[in-house]
Amino acid sequence: MSAQDLTTKPLGEAFRASMRLCVASVSLVTASDEAGEWYGMAVTSAGSLSMDPPSMMVAVNRNASIHPVMLRTGRFTLNQMGEPHLGLLERFSRSDMRHLRFAAEDWSRGADGGPLLRGALATHVCAVAETHDFGTHTVFFGRVETVVLTENLARPPAQIIWVNGGQALFSAPLTV
Repeated sequence: MSAQDLTTKPLGEAFRASMRLCVASVSLVTASDEAGEWYGMAVTSAGSLSMDPPSMMVAVNRNASIHPVMLRTGRFTLNQMGEPHLGLLERFSRSDMRHLRFAAEDWSRGADGGPLLRGALATHVCAVAETHDFGTHTVFFGRVETVVLTENLARPPAQIIWVNGGQALFSAPLTV
């Protein structure tokens, strides 16, 4: 598709096509409701925000089932996915597979009752500090309370990324 092709498309369609070209890491945002039920979804709109205080941000569509849970409880966890978690991506990307998301062998319960992905590259447990609505989404700003890192920092598994409408793996040397 040439630049000329994009200029003749409606803005929404051109924007979607341009975002498909951006490489983004995939995380699972998870939360637990007041009754202890777990919720989650795959996101590419998450990342670090500040080192002081340590904080993360994630944008969540207001129609997502996890959205009201995060608003009510004021908590969320970002789990960075690695190659061993490829099978989870589809389950967390499709609402019709919601009942398959939290298989016991993949998850443990955090101190706050929320789901922690076993073997995640990194897990960040956050308390919501602020929210901001924009368009169809709410951006949640969270203060990091706990960080869990993969056990093998010298050779972590490849990270799952999203590009051109599909998943891929990215692996690079890690210097600590």
